[in-house]
Amino acid sequence: MTGFGLRALEMHSGYVWNYDRVRTALDFIARHEMNALVLHRNDIVDLVVYPGRTFGADPAARNIFERYSQIYQKLYRYTPTRRSGPYQRRDYLKRILELAARRGISVYFENKELYFADIFIELYPELTKNGTLCPSHPFWTDFLSVKYQELFEDLPGIAGIITAPGTGESRLAISSNRCTCEDCRTIKPQAWYRRLLMAMHAPIRDAGADLIVRDFVFDRKAQTELAETMESLPPDVIVSLKNTPHDYYPTFPENPRIGDVGKRRQWIEFDTMGQYFGWGVAPAILIEDYRRRLASASGKGAEGAIFRTDWESLDGHSSFANLNFINLYAGAALSKDNSVPAGAIHRRWLEDEGMLIAGASETDREAAAHWSAELFSASWPVVSKTLFVNDCVFSDSSNYPVSLSHAFWLAETKNSLKDWVPEKADALAATEDNIRLLLAEKDEALRLAEAMLVDARQARPAALSEAGYDQITTALEISALYVSGWRTVTQAILLCHYVTAPTSASSGFLPEARDLLASELGTLEATAQRFRRFAQDTDHRYVVYVMLGWERMLTLKADLETRIAAHETASQGSAE
Repeated sequence: MTGFGLRALEMHSGYVWNYDRVRTALDFIARHEMNALVLHRNDIVDLVVYPGRTFGADPAARNIFERYSQIYQKLYRYTPTRRSGPYQRRDYLKRILELAARRGISVYFENKELYFADIFIELYPELTKNGTLCPSHPFWTDFLSVKYQELFEDLPGIAGIITAPGTGESRLAISSNRCTCEDCRTIKPQAWYRRLLMAMHAPIRDAGADLIVRDFVFDRKAQTELAETMESLPPDVIVSLKNTPHDYYPTFPENPRIGDVGKRRQWIEFDTMGQYFGWGVAPAILIEDYRRRLASASGKGAEGAIFRTDWESLDGHSSFANLNFINLYAGAALSKDNSVPAGAIHRRWLEDEGMLIAGASETDREAAAHWSAELFSASWPVVSKTLFVNDCVFSDSSNYPVSLSHAFWLAETKNSLKDWVPEKADALAATEDNIRLLLAEKDEALRLAEAMLVDARQARPAALSEAGYDQITTALEISALYVSGWRTVTQAILLCHYVTAPTSASSGFLPEARDLLASELGTLEATAQRFRRFAQDTDHRYVVYVMLGWERMLTLKADLETRIAAHETASQGSAE
C-alpha cells in the first residue's frame, strides 16, 4: 500500500486555543512526516468572523479591523462579549497558520453547519417561526456566503473547510429540524444540503481552498440522503468518511460509503484517544485495526487519513496524555507505510517519549519494544469485551449507563449495530443461552485485564526506564479497576433485563438468574463505594475518576432495584 497523500492530526475544542498544545501538535506532525493539522470546533468560524456585513459593515472592507472600525458601537450594544473576541482569535489563528506554513503543514478548519451566534436570533426575528428556528429561511444562504468570504479575507492561509451538514450536533440542520413551516415540510433533505454546501463552496473555491464534506450521520437514511447530495456537488468537493459508518466503534464494520463516492476524492477519519474505547484509562491499542482499515480504504481509492487526538465534549484530555498515544504513533506510521511492524511503532513511542534508558544496548531496546508490543496486543480484546456487548455499544461514550433503558437505548437506538449488520438484530436477546454468553464475555474481559497486569509485573525490560515502567503498570492497575466496574455494571443490567423480561417467566434459569442479580447488585454497591474511596485516596488525572464513576453506578443500582420491584408487584398482581 502506498502512503496517503494527506496525513493529518486533528485537535478539538479547547485545545484549538491552547498555543502550547498546538505547537506540540505541529512538532509531532513535523517529526512524523505528516502534512496537515485539522482544528475542529463546531463554532470555529463563528468565533473569528462577526460577520461584519450582517452588522452593517461596508462590503468593500478588506479585513476584520476595517469592518470593526465601522461596527464596533453596534457590536458593543448588541453582543459585547463578541466585540473583541473575534479579532483576538483571528490574530491567534493567523500566527498558527504562519508557524504551520514554515514547516509545510496545511491547516484545515472543521465545523458543523449551520452554526451562528445567538444575537442573530434577536437581530432577525423572522428566523423564528412558531417558536422554532427555521433552517429553510433564505437568510442562511447569504449568511454563509458572507461568513466564509470574510473568513478567507482575514485568514487566506487556511487550506480548506471540513464541514458536517448531516448531524444534529450543529445548531440548525434539516436532519434534526423541528420547524413545521411550508418550506420545511416540502423541502427534500438533499435540496437543503445542496443549498447550504453551495453557499459555502463559492467563497471557499474563490479563495483557492478546498471544501470537504463529512459523511457524519446517525443512521442509514441520513447517510443515503447526504450521499445523493454529494452526487450533485461540483467535482472538486472532497468527501471525508469515518472509518466506521456511524461513529468510532471498532467493533463495527467498515463504512460502506468508503470507495462508493464516484470519482470524488475521499479522506478517512480515525479516533486515537478513544471516545468509545476507554479514553486511554483502559488502554486500547488499535495498530492492527488501523492497518486493516487503512489498507482497505487505500484499495478503494482513499487518499487522505485524519487521526483525531481528543473529543470536543472532554476538555483537558487527549491521546497525548495516556497510553493511547501509541495509536497516534500508529496512525502516523501506517498512513505512510502500512507494512511498519507493531514493534517498530512501539519502539518509536518508547524512544520519543523518553521511556528508554540512555545508553541501553540495541538488543535491549528491541527487547523492550517487543515486550511493549506483546503486552498491548491484548489491550483491544480487553476493551472490546468490556465496553461492547456482543459488539454492540453499551457505553455512554465509555462511561457507565445510568439505567437499564439507557443502556439499551445506547445499544439498539442511538448506536444501533443492527442498522449496519442485520445479523446482530438479536445480539442482546433475553434468552438463557445468550445471557450466559454475554455474562461470560464480561468475565473474560476482567480475566484478560488482570492477566495483562500480571504480565506487566513479571519483570521490567532492561532498557525500560523505571518511570516508564511505573507509567505502564499504574495504567494497567487503573484499567483493571475500570474493567471490574464494567463487569458488574453490565452483568447487573443483563440479569435485570432477563429477570424482568416477560419471556423469562417460565424459564428454568430464572431462579438462578435472580440469585445472580441479587449478588451483582451487592457487588455494584461495594464497587461504587470502593471507587469512591479510591477517588478520595489517590491523585491521578481527573478522567480516571470520571470513568470510575461511582455516582453513575449508584444511580444505575437504584434504577435496577426500582425496575425489579415494579416487575415483582406486577407479577404478583397477575397471579392474583
